[in-house]
Amino acid sequence: MTDAPTGTTKDVAVSAATVLALLDAGPSASHEALLRTARDGRHKLAATLLSLWAEDGEPLTGAESAELRLHRERVEHYHLIWSRLRTVAPSAALLKGMTIAGLYPPGVLRAAGDLDVVCPEHEDLWSCARRLTEDGWKPAAFTVSPARPGDAVPLHLGAEFRSPAPEPSPDPYAVGLFTAEIVTEVRAPAWQLTRPSRSPLAACAVALVAERWERPFRSRDLLDLALLLQHLDGTGVGQLRTDLSRTGLWPEWREAVRAMARLGWRPAVTLPRTRTAAARARLVRAARTTARWSSPVRATALIAQSGVEGEGGRLAELASDLAHRAIGARRLLGAGLPLFGVPLDDEPADRLRLDDVGRHLVARTPLGSFLLVSGAARREWLDEAGGGGRAAVESGT
Repeated sequence: MTDAPTGTTKDVAVSAATVLALLDAGPSASHEALLRTARDGRHKLAATLLSLWAEDGEPLTGAESAELRLHRERVEHYHLIWSRLRTVAPSAALLKGMTIAGLYPPGVLRAAGDLDVVCPEHEDLWSCARRLTEDGWKPAAFTVSPARPGDAVPLHLGAEFRSPAPEPSPDPYAVGLFTAEIVTEVRAPAWQLTRPSRSPLAACAVALVAERWERPFRSRDLLDLALLLQHLDGTGVGQLRTDLSRTGLWPEWREAVRAMARLGWRPAVTLPRTRTAAARARLVRAARTTARWSSPVRATALIAQSGVEGEGGRLAELASDLAHRAIGARRLLGAGLPLFGVPLDDEPADRLRLDDVGRHLVARTPLGSFLLVSGAARREWLDEAGGGGRAAVESGT
């Protein structure tokens, strides 16, 4: 069985007509109404629509021109940041974002919320992190995730940085550094895709499909995926299929293809036997979910994680206490669960090292030290982890 939606085989173009179709807007809709819809999180197409109007010679109001200018400045700033990161980590690669934006027509913008950088080795991540820190960026999050068999690193790392954006932009600049391409599922280890990647566009397509694990597809996701598939060569198609199978993303792939079909689009890539692959992936997923919740260690940590996400209430607090005090972070990591870093007031280390400090697990890194937890951290844990005896365990470079 193949994905074979009916519809035109003509390439999808980034045009005002395409954007209006994605917004499901009528011909009589005003600019104000169109922009209000385009800004919505279901679409995120305001920058694209404004730039298309400007390229087509349509007059913009002062407010619309100012909004478009802010989008352009944000895109240009991220280009500058990426050029600085490339000089210290030549092996690093962009994921989604600017890579997909390169497929848009000249002068047409794709909104730049953040910059996702894949760092193949720990040292690439540390080099990028040092450069951002030197440039005044502040770390906002740090995660440690178990690696899967065959991955290029012993542990997967993630570090997110923030920097204020100039007024009146409401959103800070954000850069994410990751050793794995897919980190959207916080309840399971990260996914590393094909290495070395012979098709950055295929990696972007799989990562885009993986967003469905976190949220519904946006209309812009469908446009981006259509563009990526139109530019894949034979090598890219092979890598796409390999990584969809590796990650078990077939159900999400089929959902995206069906959504494009409803728009009258026929994807440029048709993969065979996806219905069978999706059914198999759902079975594997159900078995893994059952295994997670049947394990007292994993079940406790999963409940604790809801506290990190701002949910769970008192139950999450109790689970976090139990996971940290009775089970221990090192055991959680060994059970395949990601851990979140809470910064400590310690000097940076020259490389990653995991230290047992009493009952706590502390990551010593070139960014500083972090208490590793599965849920919300208590103040006394931070105080206890800040000193005391420690048994060092080498965990990477």
